[in-house]
Amino acid sequence: MIGILFISIFIFFIIGVPIAFAIGGGTLLAIIYSGNLPLVLVPQRMFIALDNWVLMAIPLFMLAGNLMSAGGMSKRIVLFCSELFGFVKGGLAIISVAASMVFAGVSGSSTADTAAIGSIMLPAMKEDGYNMKFATALQAAAGSIGPVIPPSILMILIGFMTDTSVAKLFLGGIVPGVLIGIGLMFISYLHALRGGEKYLPTKNKQFNWKRLLKTGIEALPGLGLPFIIIFGIVGGIFTATEAAVIAVVYGLIVGLFVYKEITIKDLPNIFLKSAELACIVMFVCTTAYLFTWFATAIHLPDILAKFMMSKVQNKFEFLIFLNILLLIVGMFMESFSAIVILMPLLFPVAQSYGIDPVHFGVIACVNLAIGYITPPYGATLFVSCSLSGKSIREVTPYIFPILLMMLFVLIIITYLPQSFIWIPNMLN
Repeated sequence: MIGILFISIFIFFIIGVPIAFAIGGGTLLAIIYSGNLPLVLVPQRMFIALDNWVLMAIPLFMLAGNLMSAGGMSKRIVLFCSELFGFVKGGLAIISVAASMVFAGVSGSSTADTAAIGSIMLPAMKEDGYNMKFATALQAAAGSIGPVIPPSILMILIGFMTDTSVAKLFLGGIVPGVLIGIGLMFISYLHALRGGEKYLPTKNKQFNWKRLLKTGIEALPGLGLPFIIIFGIVGGIFTATEAAVIAVVYGLIVGLFVYKEITIKDLPNIFLKSAELACIVMFVCTTAYLFTWFATAIHLPDILAKFMMSKVQNKFEFLIFLNILLLIVGMFMESFSAIVILMPLLFPVAQSYGIDPVHFGVIACVNLAIGYITPPYGATLFVSCSLSGKSIREVTPYIFPILLMMLFVLIIITYLPQSFIWIPNMLN
């Protein structure tokens, strides 16, 4: 049955069947082959997958991100960051990273962050004479921070698949996300210092407190939301799902009545776009739950755990294996699909080695975030290249220093979990 399950899913992948149908179809074939499970369980399990309070946060955060992007938040965040870092060498590149970090705390989606900030910053960098190959790579990496800094749609899915507190996963992503952002800023500064035709020129701009205060006040609605969400969760005022509701209402009020860049006529298109994206993710969740249920029914996690215990001698070796596997998978597979397939199998093994669920979830999230900038898949890399007009082949060499920095952060959070785990532990 195990062979039928994975061979059929793999064949569906090869012939181009969408991920949700590939997982669901492969699982259905394995259930039929087993011959001892009634098919009525298939729709039952798929329905049960959606009957989950945590999953409600996914479409809500998608809607909130679209409302805030259309409502003018991204523009004002960029203007504020421009006044904050514009006087530094390589200032526009640093602004791009800082704005992406802030917007990540609003939308929770890597592609949304890349599109919203990149559509503003990449033309600005091109106008100022920046090397667009490096700028494209940098914007893709800055957008990949989206799944790490809370709120994170990826972490909601990880929490759902591993039955881990989404609130704790959110808090666990703060330090890794900030470390990646600081690392990207450092790389941008080094490029500016080195100069030359293929590096970033100095951005000449004087620091001005009045302009900073003015743009800060205008951007305050966008800057304030991440803090409302984080402190609300830490303080026990609301759950992660309730935070998504607050984000939607907040984004609607700001877009309609504060910035006034959204009209009532715009809302149907925003709702429809958000619903389309949410339906894709939610349908993947239904077939994922079916796959997880069947894998558990045939004791696949137990079989994998016993195999790993016989081959991997300790926790240190398992973490090496985990990172290598997820990095490779992230290069070739969309992150939601990777979580759906791998988390039910790897999480029980991680538990057998005594790895904290939040530690495991954050490691998985950072690995898959790195996958957003690594060809051939590279979701944010595709978005960034489409915005700048550069090809992935042109941009790829400029990915390597960024990739090394992100791998360094990954090593820190993998083997020094106390560097970030103390924040989610505050909820205990």
